[in-house]
Amino acid sequence: MGRTESQVDKKKVFPIDKSYLCFTLNVLSCLGIWNPSMEKGRKYWLYQAYTMYYVIVIMLLRILTILVRAINASNSTEFSQEISLLAVLICDAIKSFTIIVHRPELLTILGIFNWERKILATDQIKYYRNRVITTAMLATKIFTIAVAIFLTNYFLFYFYVIWKYSDYEIKKLPIGSPPLKYCFILTNYWVAISIDFVIFTALGLSAVCHDAFIMGVMIHVMGQLKILNFRVERSSMTSLIKTSDDEVEENSKVIQFECVERESNESVRLDPNEELINCIRHHQQILKILEIFRKVYNVLLLPQLSVSLILITISGLQMILVKDGGNLDGTLVALVFCITAVIQLFAFCWGGNIILVESDKTSFAIYSAQWYDRDIVYRNNIKIFLSLVRNPLIVSAGGLFDLSAVTFKNILTKAYSGVAVLQNVQD
Repeated sequence: MGRTESQVDKKKVFPIDKSYLCFTLNVLSCLGIWNPSMEKGRKYWLYQAYTMYYVIVIMLLRILTILVRAINASNSTEFSQEISLLAVLICDAIKSFTIIVHRPELLTILGIFNWERKILATDQIKYYRNRVITTAMLATKIFTIAVAIFLTNYFLFYFYVIWKYSDYEIKKLPIGSPPLKYCFILTNYWVAISIDFVIFTALGLSAVCHDAFIMGVMIHVMGQLKILNFRVERSSMTSLIKTSDDEVEENSKVIQFECVERESNESVRLDPNEELINCIRHHQQILKILEIFRKVYNVLLLPQLSVSLILITISGLQMILVKDGGNLDGTLVALVFCITAVIQLFAFCWGGNIILVESDKTSFAIYSAQWYDRDIVYRNNIKIFLSLVRNPLIVSAGGLFDLSAVTFKNILTKAYSGVAVLQNVQD
C-alpha cells in the first residue's frame, strides 16, 4: 500500500507535477521565449504576441543590422568581430525558434522527469532522490545565474568600448545602423546606447538561458540515471531497512519532493521482481527522454559545435591581430568573447559526458544486485535488463559527433591549429 508525501505536509514539499527546471523556465518566460500559460486563454495569446514581437522586431532586425555593419566594416578586425556576432545571433535565433516550435515535446520531457516519483519507493530511495534532485536543481540554477552574469558583464564591457570610440554619435552605435535605426527615432545619445545595451543583452541572455535549459535537461537525465542505479542495486531486497537518524537528519537539509512511498513498516515484504520491473520501466522512460531530446536538438547541436569552433578560432586570431596593433580594448573584448564560446562548448560536451559516464555504471549496478540469491524469474529479468544497458547512452550532434570530453578536447585542438594557420597566412 502506498501513500503520497503530500498527505504528510503538502506545504513543505516540491509538488509532484512541478518541473525540476522551473527556475530556468521562469527566466526564459521573462525573456519572451517560453510561454508560461498552459491553456490557450487571454494570457496565452498576449504572451504569443509578445513572443512574435520579440522574435520578429528585436531578433531578426538585430541580425540584419549586424549583417549591414559587417558589410560596411572598415577593417578586417572590425569585420571579424561583426561576423562573429552575426554567427552567434543566427545560431541563437535558430535555438529560439526551436524552443517555441517544439514546446509540446519539451513539456513531455519535463513531465517524464516526474514519472519516477509516481512509483512505489522505500525511505532510502526517497532520501537518495531528494539529495540527487536537490543537487541537480541547484547546479542548474547556479549555471543559469552564472552564465547570465558573465554575459551581462561581457556586454557591459563591449558597450563601454563602443561608447569609447563612438564620439557620442548615434550613427556609430549598432542601433544607429539600418534597418534597426528605422524602428527607433532617437535623438538622445544616452537613451540610444541604453536601449541598444538592453536589446543586445536580452538577446544574449535568451541564448545562454536556452543553453542553460539544455544543460539542465542533461544534468537531470544524469540525476535520473543515478536514482535508477541506486534502485537497481537494492532491487533484490525482500524487507525494508530501518532508516538511521543520520539519514533522517541529512534528508531534512534538502528539498522534500512529493512522491508515492511505501509505508515504513518493517513487516512489509518487498517483491524483488516488482522492484526490478520498475527499474526497467524507469530506464525506458530515460530512453524516451533522450529520444525526444535528440528529435528536438540533434540537428541544432551540429551547427552549434561548428559555430563554437569558428568563434574560438576567429576570436583567437583577433586577439593576436589586435594585440599586435596595440589596441588593448579590442584584445580584451576578443578574449572575453573567446572565453564565452569555450564555456558554451564545455557546457554541451560536459553535459553529454556525465550522461555517458553515469549510464555506463548501470551495468555495474545490475551486477551489484544480489541476483544470485533470487528466483529464476528475477534472474531472467536481470538478463533482459543487461541486454538493454550493454551500451552507454550517448548524446550526439547531428549523429556525427558525440558530446563528450574527447569532443571538447578535439575542438579546442582544431581551433588552436586554425589560429596558427591563419596567423601564418596573415604574416
